[in-house]
Amino acid sequence: MIESKNDTSKNLEKALQALKQAQQRVANEKKKQNEKKRKAENHHKYIMGGIVVKYFPDCYRYDEGELNRILSAALQTRECQQIISKIKAESRETTPPQSTLPNAESESEGGTE
Repeated sequence: MIESKNDTSKNLEKALQALKQAQQRVANEKKKQNEKKRKAENHHKYIMGGIVVKYFPDCYRYDEGELNRILSAALQTRECQQIISKIKAESRETTPPQSTLPNAESESEGGTE
């Protein structure tokens, strides 16, 4: 009888250890996913900054608030809105609809540092 209790407690310890290892693997995978997302976002920001500098070389003369005002006004012009609409329409024609995973956003938001 005592031996079976020892077996049970050993099995329980093994199961708890396996649970901890699985939780660590999940945490590591989430960390990798967050790092991958962060790298992609940072790359995108870098590219966007390069575009602003390319078409608006004087941008370094302005602080963030001033640039926000300038770009906001520029993006609200009729011409810019027409171009945006045209590009959206073109991308709908050439890009097949993307499938989305239902929990993809909620998982990626949960572990940001």
